[in-house]
Amino acid sequence: PMVAPSIVAMAGDEALRDRTEGLLLRNTQVANQFDLCAISLPMPGTKLPAGLMLVARHGHDRRLLGIAAAVEALLSG
Repeated sequence: PMVAPSIVAMAGDEALRDRTEGLLLRNTQVANQFDLCAISLPMPGTKLPAGLMLVARHGHDRRLLGIAAAVEALLSG
């Protein structure tokens, strides 16, 4: 988990922007490299925006969407 920096901070600090980009993309790089399908669900009840990423094998998009719908229903309580 990470706290999102402000837009102002990102615009004025190239090193922060590069570090933040690396932290954000590390979660999706594996799925991209192995041609997996993925979805991010918003997490309710968090102080700041947060998401839960679910990943499935290539070609299992429909199955992943079904699982995502079930998880979303559980998270919504």
